[in-house]
Amino acid sequence: MRSPAFDRRSELAEVIAFAFRDGSWDVASMAARAAHDLGLGDGRPFEPLAAHVCSVYPDPAESSTRSLAQLVESVLGAMAADRAATFDGELVAWLGGAHNSFAERWRDVGRKTRSAMDDSRWPVTPINDPVELAQAVDLDPTMLEWFADVRSLERTVTDENLRHYDYRWRPKRGGGARLVEAPKQNLKTVQRRILRRILDAVPAHEAAHGFRRGRSIQSFAAPHTGQDVVVRLDLRSFFTSVPAGRIFAIFTSIGYPAPVAHVLTGLTTNATPARVLAAYPGSRGLDASVAAMLRGVHLPQGAPTSPALANLAAFALDVRLAALAERFDATYTRYADDLAVSGSGDFARAVDRFIAIAATVVSDEGFSIAPDKTRVQRSHRRQVLTGLTVNRHLNVARRDVDRLRALLHDAVHNGPDAANRNGIVQFQSHLEGRIGHVQATNPARARRLWLLFDQIDWSVSR
Repeated sequence: MRSPAFDRRSELAEVIAFAFRDGSWDVASMAARAAHDLGLGDGRPFEPLAAHVCSVYPDPAESSTRSLAQLVESVLGAMAADRAATFDGELVAWLGGAHNSFAERWRDVGRKTRSAMDDSRWPVTPINDPVELAQAVDLDPTMLEWFADVRSLERTVTDENLRHYDYRWRPKRGGGARLVEAPKQNLKTVQRRILRRILDAVPAHEAAHGFRRGRSIQSFAAPHTGQDVVVRLDLRSFFTSVPAGRIFAIFTSIGYPAPVAHVLTGLTTNATPARVLAAYPGSRGLDASVAAMLRGVHLPQGAPTSPALANLAAFALDVRLAALAERFDATYTRYADDLAVSGSGDFARAVDRFIAIAATVVSDEGFSIAPDKTRVQRSHRRQVLTGLTVNRHLNVARRDVDRLRALLHDAVHNGPDAANRNGIVQFQSHLEGRIGHVQATNPARARRLWLLFDQIDWSVSR
């Protein structure tokens, strides 16, 4: 039976291994990332450990996260034996830190970043080779290879019938357009099986509230009510910025062998055809960096597996931003590409410094912040997250409720077709969903909206 000291050592080793692998492979950078992820200010105590790792693995490609964690754990074990001490808060002193609750603080992080398949913790479907993978997703091996598109034919074929995705450019509120890459039905069925049999069993970070059962925009925004300052940051091109290499790493960290992870990556990623990029409808042309990400193999926005994979790809980001927020005595949550941080006192006074450090962390994790969407919202003005005001309690912004009420009045007096000026498909369900959104935080307002909704004559709708 593993001792509690051994468990803590293993968990710490995994956190350090992830930090070491997550950027430049040089001693100073590796040590700085490890210190940052562990909430310690100075990376110098980690430099001997980083130097030892670099001597064993001069090229990071020669190691996996699992093998790296094992190496780090062996060094920590030697430290514990040499010091003849239990592996508890003493380790922090050995490394030059001073955080008394270190072991408790990082126990959950270690569990969630565990890199070995553990059926008692992650009940994923066990798969040992591509043949078993084909059986797991109910395909024969030939069709599996076709859907995985291991030769990236999607980028070059001209016959639409041979493509696995349908492409649609959708306008964005601030101008330009966003590409939706929707898998065709057969591939979508395979992706749903991967989601149900593998990804649903692997937990995202506790700070993640998007695309998770039992979580919502309400649970995302609720921790930020009644704070002196609420900061909203927006990740740019969230899905598109997750490359195939990171998806491959996710599947191997779950415990699948490389050949299986390679095929799973092919089934859940895509490279956008040049003809689709050329059809971008924006007047200013597609941003060069976004075009480069779309040309490369990436997470497609529209695939059922992409939200879960994006959450897992952002796990290290969530770990680091949650730790950073804790250092500033603040609270951090994330809903897809919306990041929220709030606090009072010290955080309110140091908010600009926090944003600068957070932007560096985001960049280091392979994402980028959209600076034009950053909002610092203080308590004397309206504080809004995902359409909910959070000043004193959760509520839908009055402006949004007024717009919805006007839309319902229009539908009552002029008919739903006339009111549906944006051509929304399933307009009735759309209105029901918007009223339900109000009802979640303000039932009294929602009752008045339902009374209007019930007066709409849907029989005249085409």
